[in-house]
Amino acid sequence: MHSPPDRRTASRTAQGSRPAASSQPARSWAADLGPGLASLGCDNDPSGIATYSLAGAWYGYDLLWTCVLSYPSMVALQLVSARVAAVTGHGLTANMRAHYAPVFFYFAVARFVIANTLNIAVDVMAMAAVVQRFTHGPLWLLALACGCASIALQWFIPYARYAQVLKWLMLPMFAYVGVLLIVEVPWHTVVLRSLVPHVEWKEDFVTMLMAVLGTTMSPYLLFSQAEQEAEEQHRQHERHAARDERRSSEELRRLRTQTLKRTALSSVAALCMMIAAAATLHGSQVRPGEPPELSRALEPLLNGYAGPLLGLALIGSALLALPALAGSAALAVASSFDWRHGKPRERRIAVLLVALAGFGTLLGLALGLLHVDPVTALYWSAVVNGMTITPVLVLLVLLSAKREAVGDLVAHWSLRALCWLATLITAVVVAAHFVLEVAERLA
Repeated sequence: MHSPPDRRTASRTAQGSRPAASSQPARSWAADLGPGLASLGCDNDPSGIATYSLAGAWYGYDLLWTCVLSYPSMVALQLVSARVAAVTGHGLTANMRAHYAPVFFYFAVARFVIANTLNIAVDVMAMAAVVQRFTHGPLWLLALACGCASIALQWFIPYARYAQVLKWLMLPMFAYVGVLLIVEVPWHTVVLRSLVPHVEWKEDFVTMLMAVLGTTMSPYLLFSQAEQEAEEQHRQHERHAARDERRSSEELRRLRTQTLKRTALSSVAALCMMIAAAATLHGSQVRPGEPPELSRALEPLLNGYAGPLLGLALIGSALLALPALAGSAALAVASSFDWRHGKPRERRIAVLLVALAGFGTLLGLALGLLHVDPVTALYWSAVVNGMTITPVLVLLVLLSAKREAVGDLVAHWSLRALCWLATLITAVVVAAHFVLEVAERLA
């Protein structure tokens, strides 16, 4: 098996630069996923696209503030997770194993693996739903075919190579910006709702808020950021027996710049999707709980081509995100069992990646057999993310302040404050959802 590709190669691929030549299969990539295009694709995978679109269709501009005001906390969370890895040379799972009781550590890893597997399932189902529009075949069979195609793609073709092709399928996502230029948008309302939080203490609204937060503050980004930073530290340690302080400072600055840009791009994309859906779908007999045709948000610009082009974007984003989801989960499991670096570790990670992708495919097949609506499945996977993210955030922030973990380079108080703010908000939303659900059942 070939050695993993350099992390910067995947980052250059994400930015559209010419990648280094490589014949390395994607199964080796499982041990090293760069944060560039793959992280952006996972941010805007079918689950994210569906959740942001439904938020705009169901509640108009009322949830725009989640995309804007969450930006500082999202940057802080990713910087903290990467900083822990950069200082310790280990990912979040290895650090949690070393500094927390087993019950907390195994909860965090299990939650991460389960959430990623569920996300794989609904993304596979989304691809199957798109293909079904053209072939009219059974959804469960198409889910199986799409999942197997994704696994084969990961196994036989280097990720950087097929990402260069798949990224062009994301071009229809720019249509959301075009829609904003040709439809009537109340920009004063957009600015107000983007900067002033609006919350309705109703169960359906709070559920949507939980889904948006679960998509925006996805634990995948935090675990993946830390795991990849740890992999980078390990490779650099092999190349340079001694790493000077100047090099470490430069790497932290590079990391900060990349995180700021990547998170900003993801937030702007989410904002555009939500505004476009609010301007085109909200109030047009679309009620909360009833999933509309997502492509209708693009019809003012693309007319009859909206459905097929959005379908291509969904397939492209899913194929870009699936390796990231399966690979980062497999890498987290590898770190939790403290597998030593080397070829045996890479082979085990490859097997885990295929196993997780395969199980997610079977779960997508089962959802198809149960005739679950694909858009509804995408939405509820985001809800599950939002319901279970708070304990992981607590463990992360506490870890960043442990001197026995990061020594004197503990996270700055401002970063920890932003992380605690995000943690508090997610906890309040989950608690409010529980109270409202109980109250509704008792009513």
